[in-house]
Amino acid sequence: MTVSMSSTSGGPAIAAERFAIQLMIAQGVLFAAETAAIHHLGSRIPITLLALIRAGGGLMLAVVLARHYGFAVLRTRQLPLQLLRGVIGLGYLWVLLYSLGHLPFADATAISYTQAAYIALFSVLVLREKVTRLRWVAAAIGICGALLIARPAFVDWNSAYLVALIGTSLNGLGFVLNRYMQREDSELTTMFYTNLVPAIANLPAVAMFGLPAPETLVWLPAILLLGPIGMYFGIVAVKHASTSMLGPYTLLRLVIGVLGAVVVFHELPDLFSALGVALILVGCLLSSGSVLCTKFRKGRSTLSAIVKSPG
Repeated sequence: MTVSMSSTSGGPAIAAERFAIQLMIAQGVLFAAETAAIHHLGSRIPITLLALIRAGGGLMLAVVLARHYGFAVLRTRQLPLQLLRGVIGLGYLWVLLYSLGHLPFADATAISYTQAAYIALFSVLVLREKVTRLRWVAAAIGICGALLIARPAFVDWNSAYLVALIGTSLNGLGFVLNRYMQREDSELTTMFYTNLVPAIANLPAVAMFGLPAPETLVWLPAILLLGPIGMYFGIVAVKHASTSMLGPYTLLRLVIGVLGAVVVFHELPDLFSALGVALILVGCLLSSGSVLCTKFRKGRSTLSAIVKSPG
């Protein structure tokens, strides 16, 4: 399943950005389905064992997609950085587990969606991207929409909130590093090492908890396949568009989750959830709209120059 970009009208840059947005939407669908499976499993499978299954699925996906390249997929000139990316992903997982264990579920979930702001911040610090004011606004609007859907209470503020808030930055940093590392390595190499570290670190989960119960096996393909495919789509997406533009699109899984509840369970969202969905979509449009506005201004300037030129 090699993901490639087909040529579309509107110029190579806009075509690449449109392709990246399509991948992020597909990622949102896959992550929403994976999240639904995890919620259904509940506490029947420990999170560390689920993380091992997901990382193992990511490794298998990278190996299958790189079957024509052989061991070349392991070659990298930035091995320390690739391993650091894996450690960052592992660190975020542990912080997420800590926050879920020490904070109300809605609070921990809401904090995790602040990653859109961290993505914009690390886009500036790591990639030296010029993040426009419109994209900062888009990230803020998207986060507000996520808060309306999750509706955290934020009562009894304690150090666990600070740990969760700082830990969420690891997820944003990992998203940005996916683009940085593809300056020299392929997306498959990045995919392999991103999953290698969590897979090794979570191996003791098998000895601690044993294999999953037979009644849970029907749900495991969602974690083994959908999550890793969604991760791969995200890695490919940042190769074709700036991370600051794609940041608000990481919130789409919330929108898809709300829409899925309407379609599957016929549960209509309340006013706050509907408004949250609208704000996330507005944030996405504003973030990608800045690119279209830039192209429009350049085209208008070029047209004016042609009209004003003599003869």
